[in-house]
Amino acid sequence: MREELLELLVDPETKQPLRLEGDRLVGGSRPYPVVNGIPRISWRASDDQRQTEESFGFKWQQTATYGSQGMMEFAGAWLAERYGFESVAEMRAWFGSRKRILDAGCGSGYSAAALLEPGSHREMWVGADISTAIDIAQGRLGEIDGTHFVQADVMHLPFANETFDTVFSEGVLHHTPDTRAALLALVPLLAPGGELLAYVYRRKAPAREFVDDHVRSLVSTLPPEEAWEALRPLTRLGQALAELDAEVDVPEDVLVLGIPAGRYSVQRLVYWHFAKLFWNESMTFEENHHVNFDWYHPRYAHRHTPEEVDAWCAEAGLHVVVRTLQPSGITIRAVKDP
Repeated sequence: MREELLELLVDPETKQPLRLEGDRLVGGSRPYPVVNGIPRISWRASDDQRQTEESFGFKWQQTATYGSQGMMEFAGAWLAERYGFESVAEMRAWFGSRKRILDAGCGSGYSAAALLEPGSHREMWVGADISTAIDIAQGRLGEIDGTHFVQADVMHLPFANETFDTVFSEGVLHHTPDTRAALLALVPLLAPGGELLAYVYRRKAPAREFVDDHVRSLVSTLPPEEAWEALRPLTRLGQALAELDAEVDVPEDVLVLGIPAGRYSVQRLVYWHFAKLFWNESMTFEENHHVNFDWYHPRYAHRHTPEEVDAWCAEAGLHVVVRTLQPSGITIRAVKDP
């Protein structure tokens, strides 16, 4: 663990500074181990939270199912579009200009790998994740100057208030016990004038919401390895629908099902309005399967309305400068009031 990170660490409960003694951090409510150079700041997790932690730890260990050039290009373009940048290069340059970045719920560093550039002006990037995916993040990104890693819960992070000028939380807050509480827990870590970038799931059509909850209720009770296999037929069905290469016209809004009028491929019609059967032909089967597992296995996967997110930002003293609404989710960039 590098000295620069140690200077930032506090006990998440008492907010007292932590100091390193051997392979432990002490000075707070309890000692915390440092393993492989990574502080492990544990918290009192619920059973559902531990299930979500285990699910993501397993998912990010499946390194062959993400990270290909095609998938990284797709991820980078999707990030830039949603966060209001004209290109991936512009988004990378923006991140490079920030001083201290907290990646809250960094997983294996998948999103960060698309955005961090060696040699940028950034002082430090700190990746925090509740799961053992943090070890994979360190393996992927640890050679980049200024990167640091902490295993900790995003709702109880071991940093003093106003430590960072940027907090990035891509697709994480909805995987906590309470999305609103998770957002409100991050805002104090921002310095005045700092910027929060976050993405949360959006509430879907009623049939899709019902099916999503039904499938999750079945597979989230399974160990990750079993759930991974149990969901394979679902991914194959998404592939089969896409390979039909057929389209259908919805002649008028079907209000009772939440389906807008328009022309859809059969796979997209089912995907958006009846069941998440993700398929993208530019990705391998295992990469597509990774996306479906990511959706269905974690017990915490809350969905929200734009009005909810707007209200939370106002409550937190955040001024939204970019707000992107897509069927999949809600993306914001918001500046903390001085």
